Amino acid sequence: MKTITREPEVKLIEALTDIQDDPRGWTAICFAFSRLLEHYRSEYQIKIAINLMNDLSGDKECTLFISDDSTIFLLMKDASKALIDKMIFQLRYLFMDDPLAYTPDGEENSEFSRIYDLATGHGDFLQISKSRLTTRIKSQGARGQATEAVKKLDMSTTEPSKAPKSDAKFFNAASLANIERDLQNADLSRVLRRQPICAAVPDTMVRKVFDELYINISHLRKILGTEVDLLSNRWLFKYLTQILDDRMLHLLQRAPTRYLDNPISLNLNIHTLLSSRFAEFDASIKPAVKVSIVIEIQLADVFNDMGAFLAAKDAVQKLGYRVCLDGVTDLSLTQIDRKKLGFDLLKLQWNAAVASELRSALNKELSAAIKECGVNRVILTRCDDRAAIDYGQGLGISLFQGRYLDSLTNPKSTIEN
Repeated sequence: MKTITREPEVKLIEALTDIQDDPRGWTAICFAFSRLLEHYRSEYQIKIAINLMNDLSGDKECTLFISDDSTIFLLMKDASKALIDKMIFQLRYLFMDDPLAYTPDGEENSEFSRIYDLATGHGDFLQISKSRLTTRIKSQGARGQATEAVKKLDMSTTEPSKAPKSDAKFFNAASLANIERDLQNADLSRVLRRQPICAAVPDTMVRKVFDELYINISHLRKILGTEVDLLSNRWLFKYLTQILDDRMLHLLQRAPTRYLDNPISLNLNIHTLLSSRFAEFDASIKPAVKVSIVIEIQLADVFNDMGAFLAAKDAVQKLGYRVCLDGVTDLSLTQIDRKKLGFDLLKLQWNAAVASELRSALNKELSAAIKECGVNRVILTRCDDRAAIDYGQGLGISLFQGRYLDSLTNPKSTIEN
């Protein structure tokens, strides 16, 4: 893949001009990364995105144009729709916590990227590119790319978008240091929660299969006495979860009869699974106990480093643990092959917006994907009401997790997951 960082807007127009006589087979994709929140638009994260595009493009003829506001244009020759969809899907997950990737209700944000088939839309995209160039030059002032070609352009412009400013409670490196210090003396058993995963087959009693053990982040903030929003910086929160992984393993290792007498699942980072700390935990666990422990791995973790994921998954499965893929949505399920990736289980997030008609094209596609995955291998999560259970059962799912199941298995509990 050829990468252009010097005068990218000008070079993009030149490239479009070169192919205007025969634009057949050419596709342009615009990734609006300038609109990412500032803390998701770091040089490190953009570099990961570029590496991902480079890996997925393979030997395709393509050029990447990277603007200094982080907007990225990709020109590709003879790229299949499947390849383009896969690239956009994986990039969305890279920035999954940013509102540019997904709306608050979990839907794909259409502003994340734009695809242009240049065989039919070359002229329109060329005009868009020229308009953008004019806008960029006016916004940059004296630092603009003042070329004769640009001066001849006479087009209307709009002001460039600005990323929203972070508030005073944003999670930064200084607050991480304080939190890491306070965690050393915190009793995390106070914030450890259990949420059951249950089998619910029509006309039968609901039966608990295992519990997910996790640390409640909002309660953690309270016992640490911090005003910081721990979820406001995905990358620092990711680092924090590695620290919490270590503390979780310490709790289980210290009190196995309290936590490991019944089947459980643990959501752990790939970094943790490949660490000496996990090896120490594993050495303290009896083989008969390992088969009752499910290790959950986040979908975003898988795509961030496929090689590390495969190494970690294979290692823990050989040790006797089962592995579950977490974080799958109705939008991503159809693009995932559970068997090929080697997961034992898969967690699908409940989305009420798609449940209106079981016979809709989307639900038929989801039902087929669930059957291919294995109906007894899929867990429908975030089930807060009976409608979620009815929907899941309609698709053939028999395993469920969520507050509705909490109320059925422990109706007297005053603790909310």
